[in-house]
Formats: sequence, structure tokens, C-alpha cells
Amino acid sequence: MSDLDIIGGAFRDIIFYGNVHSQNVLEMPGGTGYNVFAGLRELGIQAKFHCATGDDWPYEPLQSAKGKSGIFVCRNEDEVLAVYRGTNLNLQIEKLETNILFATLECGGDKFFQYAKDVKSSGGIVILDPSPIFEWRDEYSDLCDILIPNEREFEKISPLKSKKYFLKLGEHGGMYMHGDVKISESISQNGNFPLGCGDAFDVAVVYGFINRMNPAEILKMAIKVGEKASFIMGSSSAVMEAVKILRGE
Repeated sequence: MSDLDIIGGAFRDIIFYGNVHSQNVLEMPGGTGYNVFAGLRELGIQAKFHCATGDDWPYEPLQSAKGKSGIFVCRNEDEVLAVYRGTNLNLQIEKLETNILFATLECGGDKFFQYAKDVKSSGGIVILDPSPIFEWRDEYSDLCDILIPNEREFEKISPLKSKKYFLKLGEHGGMYMHGDVKISESISQNGNFPLGCGDAFDVAVVYGFINRMNPAEILKMAIKVGEKASFIMGSSSAVMEAVKILRGE
């Protein structure tokens, strides 16, 4: 039995470190959807991951679709060279297994809209990381209970006081906002590998919500996990390693 449903991207991540003639290259599964799925699984949370990968997907078997898998390419974790969403946009709507949905916009805003409507019609909870932000529509706010944007995304989503926000502020830490309540948390250290930080933050927020922690506890935990990820190379690898601190490892 699943604890929640996840809709989001599954990408073939290719990360170059160094200069043009790179010193190191990492290849691994990635995408915010996949990274949150993998991070929660590392913590013992069971999720049904709704995604779409092509015949060229070289990693663990996931839901497949006709076409080429999504590809994400970056250099030194701070310069995105290319994002190809590929089969992520071919996701076929499936029946949801739970009344809790974590979603991104990586599979298209229309897919999020359809899934989120189903969850809300049955009285469920929707948690959204609104990335990529160009897919955002203001009407999506009505379907969300919790949003986890970064600072740039937050400026685009016309925040409503009735919603709960866990805001990712990078080297400045993070903030929880709901109505007139604001809680801030700073980081103590900042590593050189930012790629997995935001997704690790997302994992902690979802994990805290499922375990009925209060917002201040969740924010503190999310900052701690995101900070840890900044010292680990890679995308999904950084997330899975960083969340282990929630188990005391």
C-alpha cells in the first residue's frame, strides 16, 4: 500500500565537472519527480511514481511510453546546458492510489491539473513544486495545499495567504509562510554542489508532512537535508545520500 502518489519527471542526468575537456562525468537517473521518489524510498516511504520513460531508459524499470527519455545536461551543477523533456510529456493518466499527491510541472501543467483535480475532488492533499515555472497557471493555486517554490518561482505564482509555502532560498536558507505566519531558517554551511539541494528539501517537506510534524520542525529538517546535499556530487545520488541524516546516519 502506497503512502502517496508522485507525478514528475524522470530524466537521464548527464553532469560534467571541470572545463570543456571535463575532468569527470556522472550519469544517473534524475528529475525532481524521480529524485523525490528515490529520496522518500530511502526513508521507507512507499510511493506510486507516475512518470514516463522511453525504450532507451538504462536504469531501474519505470512506467514507459513510446519515444525518447528525457535528458538533463549541466556543467559543474550551476550551468544548465540542455533540458529535453521527451517522454515525460507523454505521461498517460493512471488511477491514483492515495489521497496525497506530490507533483512537479515537469510532465506539463495539463497533467498536473488533471491529477490534482482528481485528488481535490476526493478531499485529498496536493503538494506542488512548481518547476519548470513556465508551465505555471494562476488557477493551479486553487488545487494546491502546500507549495515548495524557490525564490524566482515564488515571484511568479501570485501567492495566496490561504496556502502554505515552504520557500527555498538557496544560500539564505528557507522560509515557511501561511497567512500572517512567517518562520525563517538559515544555513550554517554551503557546499559546492547545488543540484540536489532543492529536491532534497522537497523530500524533507513531504516526509515531515506524512509524519505530521509541525511547520517549524519541517523547515528546520528541510534546511538541514538541503545543506547536506550541497556537499555531495550528483542529483539523485546527492538526494539519497543526504536524506540518510534523517535516519541518524
